[in-house]
Amino acid sequence: MIKKVVLSIVFSALITVSANHAKNAYSLEIDSQDDGSKEYIIEKGDTLWDISDNELEDNFLWPRIWNVNPEIENPDLIYPGRKIRIPSMEELMRMRPAPKKMPDVSKPEPEQPEDIPVFVMPEQTPQEYIVDRRLFISSGWISNDIPVIGEIIHTPTTRHVVGKDDETYLATALSFSDSPRKSANTSVNDENDGSEGKFFAIRHIKVVRHPVTGKKLGNQIRVTGIVEITGKDDNTPKATVIESYEDVEIGDELLPYQGTKPPYSPDVSRRPDIQGYIVESHMNVYMSEEGGIIFLDKGINDGLKTGDVFSVFVDFPVKRPIGEIQVISLQETTSGAVIVRSSQEITIGLQWGNL
Repeated sequence: MIKKVVLSIVFSALITVSANHAKNAYSLEIDSQDDGSKEYIIEKGDTLWDISDNELEDNFLWPRIWNVNPEIENPDLIYPGRKIRIPSMEELMRMRPAPKKMPDVSKPEPEQPEDIPVFVMPEQTPQEYIVDRRLFISSGWISNDIPVIGEIIHTPTTRHVVGKDDETYLATALSFSDSPRKSANTSVNDENDGSEGKFFAIRHIKVVRHPVTGKKLGNQIRVTGIVEITGKDDNTPKATVIESYEDVEIGDELLPYQGTKPPYSPDVSRRPDIQGYIVESHMNVYMSEEGGIIFLDKGINDGLKTGDVFSVFVDFPVKRPIGEIQVISLQETTSGAVIVRSSQEITIGLQWGNL
């Protein structure tokens, strides 16, 4: 009886070993069957879905490529430069049918210190300003109401004209502590910059009258620079010129500083049905070219908005456009504009509008 039991156990063991040997042999046979299989080097932008379509002519066979490449832990994360194996048709036929499911590419990608993931978030195109910041600030405006709060009265060196990094003395109704405000090296390009103790230096240029009607439109103001309080001498506020757009002079008046950005260029510019005349130029020249700043006889009250585009016309020998302008700043009844393009000089007194 004992012998029968022993023989039975041995026989069962032999059967199990034979079955496992046959299974392993079948597995080895599958692994060694690589007729028609080939290597593929992953390129930037590849997914298993796309590779399956290109190499096997069927997107939905992507899980079979994953099956024969066990080094790929996550089918949604494959990296350029890595080699993978594309199975042969014979091997595909021995595999189970692939589920018809797209890989989920919406999962967040974990950090990969050594490899750069295939998917890269597209960079956003930054918006562009219509004009340079310095030109925008310095161009000034035409207006009747100027809330002046002081002026530049002296310089430590008794010079009448100063520039960037030079010191000045101010007369202002505002009160300041004896301690310096901020470093004079503060960048005025930072819109989050505190404005306390900081001023625009401005200059009254001329009274502007309409070139056709002769009506007074206002005073032309230019910004000559930006000054910042740094302390006091004998109870007189002392300031440093932190930005100069032209010579800053004794007698230039002060306005409170406000962080100022030029307007962004709109994706689609308005071309409203508004007409008028060019009444003055930034630097008081009769003729202006592309990139120059001019002033118009219409403003907010007339429906203008920053970014609006208009044509400029000449009347002789026939009325025709010779350029385009774009509004960059607005007052109630006047506005500033930049000459976007021109085929000849733009002069004071020309008409602008949209036909």
